[in-house]
Amino acid sequence: MLTANPLMEVLDVNLGLLLLRLVVGGIFAVHGYPKLLGGPEKPVGPEAARFLGPGFVQAMQSGQSGFAEALRGMGVPMPGTMAPLIGAVELFGGLLLMLGWFTRLTTILLSLDMVVAIRKVHWQSGLVGPTASEFPLSLLGGCLALFFAGPGKLSLDELQSALLGVFRRK
Repeated sequence: MLTANPLMEVLDVNLGLLLLRLVVGGIFAVHGYPKLLGGPEKPVGPEAARFLGPGFVQAMQSGQSGFAEALRGMGVPMPGTMAPLIGAVELFGGLLLMLGWFTRLTTILLSLDMVVAIRKVHWQSGLVGPTASEFPLSLLGGCLALFFAGPGKLSLDELQSALLGVFRRK
């Protein structure tokens, strides 16, 4: 904690949860976007390419069909159905996480996504390395931390709860 002031302690925790939600949610949203909305006919602008990197450009070019093919190669059942489903969970789940809305449900879905990704894609590469499990394991840890801690007071979940409490009292 920055100070012994109780108000600052609450703000510190809630600001930390907000930052965790923004980073983890943002990463999921950026990973889900090309899986759901990408494709060879969808160019990436130079600024976006520079900021998001060559991996994003490649994922955009592969799009949903390329992701479905990758899932097929991993033995995932119904890859044509699972590709847009996973893309939607990552894109919209990431956005919901950033907003702190339906946080616990969202973290469950994103955690399941990461468990499968670790098991199907990254496990055989160990913990450290370009295709290893350290990155999805970190995202899983962030999701689990938010599941158990909740979204914090700087979230739409908190606002919704406060508004519903006001309406229930009348």
